[in-house]
Amino acid sequence: MAEDLQQFEEWFGRILQGMEPAARKRAAMKLGQRLRANNLKRIAANVEPDGSPMAPRKPRLDRRGRLRARAGGKMFKGLRRARNWKIDADQDGVEIRPATGAVDRVGSVSQFGEISTVGYLRNGTPIRARYAMRRILGFGPEDDTLALEVAASLFDPDTR
Repeated sequence: MAEDLQQFEEWFGRILQGMEPAARKRAAMKLGQRLRANNLKRIAANVEPDGSPMAPRKPRLDRRGRLRARAGGKMFKGLRRARNWKIDADQDGVEIRPATGAVDRVGSVSQFGEISTVGYLRNGTPIRARYAMRRILGFGPEDDTLALEVAASLFDPDTR
């Protein structure tokens, strides 16, 4: 995966080097917007970048230990909004990152399978849980063709 991304970066970088800085920034922004849209579709569908389904939610229990809510369902409601992901594009590259600290925290806890506070007991003791590792952002197989479409649109004036 990392080597594919590096090969793409080298290939796309050579195309961009032949362009003016303003045109490079526009191309990087266009690529970032398309990649963000693709990643948000995957997040909404609970699918990881490689196409495998994300680990399902654990069932929630009430105080007596009975099931409170069914497991499964859509996750990451806040992370599915484009306004929560900022695109930083310049003439040298593009970066998609969380727009706020809350989105960053939720995203990193799930992306890396970290431990987070999920609630508090009556005495104020935090309830902590380890989240399953779910890849939220990534470069999937369909992103290769998307990047090729963006590169082709740079040369075809009708698709700008």
